[in-house]
Amino acid sequence: MEPRTSKLIVALLAVALLFPLFFQLSGGIYNSLKFVTDSGGVLGTLPLPLSIGACVLGVFALRRNFRQAVPAAVFIAAFAAGMLLSLVFATQGLHIEKRKLLLAAQFLLPTMGLVLGQLVRDEDNVIARAFMWVLILLVPFQLVAGWLQNTLTLTHYLYFFSIYQHFQFVPVIFVVAFGFAMVHLWDQNKALLRCLTAVMGVYAIASASFLAIGFYVGSVLVFFARKMMRLKTERLGSFVAFGLSIVAGVLVVGMYYGIAKTNTSIVDDNGQYVGKFQTLVEGKIPVNIRDRFGDWALFLNGITENTRTVVFGHVEPFSREVKTSAHNWYLDFTYSFGLISLLPMLGLIAFTAHLVWRRRISIPDRTWWLVAMVAFLVLVDSNFKVTLRQPYPGIFAYFLWGLLLSRLQAAPAARLDA
Repeated sequence: MEPRTSKLIVALLAVALLFPLFFQLSGGIYNSLKFVTDSGGVLGTLPLPLSIGACVLGVFALRRNFRQAVPAAVFIAAFAAGMLLSLVFATQGLHIEKRKLLLAAQFLLPTMGLVLGQLVRDEDNVIARAFMWVLILLVPFQLVAGWLQNTLTLTHYLYFFSIYQHFQFVPVIFVVAFGFAMVHLWDQNKALLRCLTAVMGVYAIASASFLAIGFYVGSVLVFFARKMMRLKTERLGSFVAFGLSIVAGVLVVGMYYGIAKTNTSIVDDNGQYVGKFQTLVEGKIPVNIRDRFGDWALFLNGITENTRTVVFGHVEPFSREVKTSAHNWYLDFTYSFGLISLLPMLGLIAFTAHLVWRRRISIPDRTWWLVAMVAFLVLVDSNFKVTLRQPYPGIFAYFLWGLLLSRLQAAPAARLDA
């Protein structure tokens, strides 16, 4: 494959993985005025992300690199085998619940991203550049669309299409994609990325997502602190600018909160926004966090019900009328499929940690940043949401994970024992 063609394919794949465009099998592009859409488990009305098609086409286009994806193939095979054991042995009979079979497919689907990530080679930062331009074009448009719709929180309705799960999952993926672009492209695109940093700050605040805000603030502070510590001249001026930017950020948060508190929204979500932060101001735990503690206890009690449920999980998932998820990927998965099915995931985490440890001396900064992003999505975000079960965020997270594995495996042999 020609280098130019290969770069174009990688760029298109990166755009499709990040761009939150959803389709419905029953009606084309997802474009709903409704704030929340519940498909009720009906596949025809379920919004499906563009990234599913990108994964299928990408794996086919890069199939010549299949040997690079051996770890991904082994993981997926073991993952599927573990769920098959659960389907067979969770019940004493041979009857397999249809809902559990569909749930198994839902857990497996995003793993395509792991294969695609391992097939990709991107020495020219094509992926980071694609992420940057998607964010530059889409995030300001989404913010302005929300303001035109009289809301300071993120709007899901962008006139031409709607963003599915625009609060639950998309903000975290966007701030991680921004972090990826920032650490790979800063030296070549300072002006654009300075502007994008400010825009993404407003976006993170408007998302009302503590995880998105936390990752954005943490990554920006660490990135610029490291940049300043390496400066040999004008260090004082840089520290002053850094301090002023922090003060400006605090003022923006206060201003945003104050305006949201005194304005109404046609989609009635300013109240939710204010409520989440008001509890923090009062020194209380937000309601959504307290609810998750209850969900975790409910699922954990179900997992430890007896030896069979610990090892093989339950015959069927929780009824949607009771709980749609545990708000924790690990508890959600273990409740339905047991610890035996969780072993491949734990094995992949251990394998990744082993590669990082062996290459710890020779890993470049950008790869260390990718390690942190994957760890955040897999170990932090997935412990508060079912990120790896949802197609859009799951495919993106697995893709970054596969990209990390491909970078670690591509290290020259001479560097392994450095």
